[in-house]
Amino acid sequence: MTNQIQNPNNKNKQGQVLLIAIMLLATVVTVVMTIAFNSTTETQVAKLEEDSQKALAAAEAGIDSVIKQSVGTNIPISTLGDFSTQGISGNAKVLAVNKTTFVTPLLQKDEQYTFYLSDYPSFANPWTGNLELYLLSEVGQCPSIEVLVVTGLSTQARYAYNTCTATINYATLASNVPTQIEDVTFQWKIPVSLSITNGTVAFVKVYGGRTKLGFRDEGGVNNLPTQGKTVDSEARTESGVVKKVQLFQSYPQIPSSFMMTSF
Repeated sequence: MTNQIQNPNNKNKQGQVLLIAIMLLATVVTVVMTIAFNSTTETQVAKLEEDSQKALAAAEAGIDSVIKQSVGTNIPISTLGDFSTQGISGNAKVLAVNKTTFVTPLLQKDEQYTFYLSDYPSFANPWTGNLELYLLSEVGQCPSIEVLVVTGLSTQARYAYNTCTATINYATLASNVPTQIEDVTFQWKIPVSLSITNGTVAFVKVYGGRTKLGFRDEGGVNNLPTQGKTVDSEARTESGVVKKVQLFQSYPQIPSSFMMTSF
């Protein structure tokens, strides 16, 4: 009988080869899975980007369809163009937002803002209350304002306020009281609220520097008259992508030369 003696070194070599093979196999599997994952992720991202663009286009189409419509109009996005075949839903509507506050766009020097104190265009339901008025002074800007309040049929009351520069002679100095209204922090506030009875409209003209204007009912109880209409459009794709576009359209602004004097 012949005895066969195995060399231990051969077993070690076989084990090392097996280990290397397993490591190579694991590396190959990892690379393949990574490539597959990246490919799937890129496909999903591309799909979401495509749906995002479609949803935005649908929301903007909704804005275009209702912007000239009256308050209360509601148009389904699916009825516009071929959005229904793309599986896009949602609504575009015209709203009248009633709030106790209102913030204007940034007004330039010598620009006038028309603030309605009654319903437009009928001028019905004149507003009564105490109106707080705020100014936003940007760096290097010292705005002054002249306010003309028209009440009833022809009664007028005129006010003038300066901030950091006396642009208007004999005007009252506004108070430096930083105040947050909606998403704007105003630096200046007129010292005494405007007491208004049966208000029709107010004209505010800016001098000296640009500013935003903030209006607020004293005490935050009574809603201010609506200053325009809000157009709200929201579109949703089947994948769940949502795009919302909102636009505020103010009522007509009366020219600055109307009913206002220059200092």
